[in-house]
Amino acid sequence: MVLGQITSLQNTLIKETRKLQQKKYREAENQYLIEGIRLVEEARKRGSLGKVFYDPNLGKTPRGLELLKKISKTGTPLYQVTPEILASLADTESPQGIVAVVNKESNGLWQLKLGDQSMVLIIDGLQDPGNLGTIIRTAWAVGVDGILCLTGTVDPYNSKTIRATMGGIFQVPVVTDLKWSQVHQWCQENHFQTVAGDLSAVKNHYAVTYSPRVAFILGNEGQGLQTVNLSEVHELVRIPLWGEAESLNVAVAAGILLYEAVRQMAYRL
Repeated sequence: MVLGQITSLQNTLIKETRKLQQKKYREAENQYLIEGIRLVEEARKRGSLGKVFYDPNLGKTPRGLELLKKISKTGTPLYQVTPEILASLADTESPQGIVAVVNKESNGLWQLKLGDQSMVLIIDGLQDPGNLGTIIRTAWAVGVDGILCLTGTVDPYNSKTIRATMGGIFQVPVVTDLKWSQVHQWCQENHFQTVAGDLSAVKNHYAVTYSPRVAFILGNEGQGLQTVNLSEVHELVRIPLWGEAESLNVAVAAGILLYEAVRQMAYRL
């Protein structure tokens, strides 16, 4: 539903939308920004679009025109804007002619859907948005049931994080601003084995037998775990390094841990 054209950077709606580039406004409004055809299409499929801003040139491409038609049929507010306005809303130099406001999905810790075999990730103090986005993308590929972000972790709705997820932000439930005490209790009540990656650990990651329900804990890139009480964690593991590098990227480490658990789960079937 096209509601008209906006040509001024000082337009009230544009100024209010631009505020969503800041975390405090994303949290207050329970909304966030996305850009690019692929992400907007994924949000449309989820029914999460709040409003959409587009460059008229988008409609001159077959893919762009098709997307605009699909969005229009949903009744989502559509606004045609100038390239200058679109650039002010976007985080990249090439937003592909479209930016959208997305309504956050309500993901609560106790609302997560779990199977008899289930994996979750607990993120403790991770700071790089690209790393978190890549972890979410990997979690989507593996079939993780939830990502639990402890207080102090980078905002998963940061634009850089969202781009790095490649659509995974719409597929994997993410719960934010959690305390370790909450998560620890939840893991106990739902029978999760907790496994933390730690460079000082004695056991290699492949030497541990993972339970049907396992929660992997990943910490800050440079300083490790921030708020997790290690005495309450079932297993500490390390990924062996055969070369001279001191450590692995945390997103790479997440993938290695998850796929070892998947391998063991598949072996048990």
